Amino acid sequence: MKKILLLGVAFFVGVTSFAQDDLMDMLDDGEETTNCAFATFKDSRIINVQSNETVGAGVLKFVISHRFGKLSDGAYGLFGLDNATIRLGLDYGITDNIQVGLARSSFEKTYEGNLKFKLLRQSSGAREMPLSITWYSGMYINGLRAPEDAYSPSFVERMSFAHQVVFARKFGQAFSLAVVPTYMHDNLVLTNDMNNDQLAVGAGGRLKITNRLSLNAEYHYRIIQQFEQDDPYNNSFSIGVDIETGGHVFQLHVTNSRGMFEPAFIGETTGRWVDGDIYFGFNISRVFTIVRR
Repeated sequence: MKKILLLGVAFFVGVTSFAQDDLMDMLDDGEETTNCAFATFKDSRIINVQSNETVGAGVLKFVISHRFGKLSDGAYGLFGLDNATIRLGLDYGITDNIQVGLARSSFEKTYEGNLKFKLLRQSSGAREMPLSITWYSGMYINGLRAPEDAYSPSFVERMSFAHQVVFARKFGQAFSLAVVPTYMHDNLVLTNDMNNDQLAVGAGGRLKITNRLSLNAEYHYRIIQQFEQDDPYNNSFSIGVDIETGGHVFQLHVTNSRGMFEPAFIGETTGRWVDGDIYFGFNISRVFTIVRR
């Protein structure tokens, strides 16, 4: 009986061990998981332009964007600190991939509504996707009052639009790059010689210095400009740093663009770096969880 019992125990242990080994083999040979890239950029904007990032579902983000005056204003203007342009924005995540926003900028007293959603995410493993693709659309309303005895635009004529596709890729842990084609349309322009439609392509990059500090830069080249001749505007170029401090992302930068929404910094940049038309500014954001999942 003891021999039979011992043989039974040995058989049971052997079968159990075989089953465990077989199960592990099945797990090892199972479907490969998909690993998505995260934190391609620290914030939803690289500096001025949109990144591929959106806020999470149920999260409200409050953004304060500030640009001082030109450094070329000199000591009399305290190198730009006497003047300021500000933009206040609210972004809310409907889902992890869809974000809506409202904003008000002192530049041309502009009101803004926007929509942003992720189309594809960079991933490896079971699903190989070499880059992330994000769509962004904005609607803008110029709130400036018309001078007396001048034509007063209607509500629809005050509207302009911008559409962007953000192609972003994270190269390892230290470097990220985005290419951003932009189409813009103004319902009303000043003269018949001006284009209602503009087309530009921008590029922005992020170089990670530490876990909480990165160096950013972006440039926008205008392909189709508003003025075909005697164009008073310039291409936008900006450099800065991102500093993450818990629930805040603090962005410090210098740029030749005073406006902080797409038609302003892409289509209406008047500053020239070589002339000292450089604006120091910052973006600071704070997130609040409205709906817990």
